[in-house]
Amino acid sequence: MIRRCVSGSRGWVLLTEISSRCCGNATHGLFPEHDPERGQASARIVEAIPEGVSFTSLEYAGSADSIGVIRPRLSKRDKAQAVLRAFHYSGRPYDFNFDFQTDTSLTCSELIFKVYEPGGGMKGLRFPVVEVMERKVGTPNGMVKQFDEQAGTATVQTDFVLFTDGIEKEKRAVESTAEQFRASWKRLNRHILVQGAPAEAKGK
Repeated sequence: MIRRCVSGSRGWVLLTEISSRCCGNATHGLFPEHDPERGQASARIVEAIPEGVSFTSLEYAGSADSIGVIRPRLSKRDKAQAVLRAFHYSGRPYDFNFDFQTDTSLTCSELIFKVYEPGGGMKGLRFPVVEVMERKVGTPNGMVKQFDEQAGTATVQTDFVLFTDGIEKEKRAVESTAEQFRASWKRLNRHILVQGAPAEAKGK
């Protein structure tokens, strides 16, 4: 899963399409265009954008102020099932009403909720839900907050992979730390206007 920030700290969350490199035999033959045996294993992204649930490129998804990547602590089979569920939702419109009670249309975080929802033989992931304007919704910031609160405990569901943090004033980004990612949910929408230099990962 990738969480990106666009315009301050407003969040967006998306799913990387999983190849057989991380799902093993669980996905063998399901995505023939990505089979390593055929020499093609380029990554694609599944995300809910204003145009609907779509397949996009890593370059498109990376057009953001910052990007955080976490990896679910799930079996290869569960990860493959999450991808299959994402395929099922492909083409559905974006949910501008932010209604988590239906899946006829989906927001970015709602797509992640649905594809990792426990059930159907899948352990899955459980994400927090909050009430906004009398509607129960899940948010990218809520997912990062959960990661922050679960870190170092027996309840942790995901592992930190990467946090690339943008420096708006310098028009560049640096590879930052897990600690900075954990704290990113606290950022204000005007963060890019008041930010200092982000902490860089050691050796960068």
